[in-house]
Amino acid sequence: MKKVRITPLNIASALLLTWLLWQIIDDKIGISGIGWFLLFLLILVAADQFFRLMLRNLKRVWIAEGIFVVLVAVVIWILKIW
Repeated sequence: MKKVRITPLNIASALLLTWLLWQIIDDKIGISGIGWFLLFLLILVAADQFFRLMLRNLKRVWIAEGIFVVLVAVVIWILKIW
């Protein structure tokens, strides 16, 4: 059995999916919103696989994905302000 390697993008994907399910249960999000979040989830999974293939060392994967998550959060924050 393969070892499960938890990474920052796995954590972000799990949080996003949990938030999405919470919004669906509360009826705060429509069908079009679900599509956008599922697309974002797909991008997170693809980015995670990309980082895992490019960087075999788990420590490097954590550093690269952590920086990626921070940069994406900063870009989203800047776009919301702008």
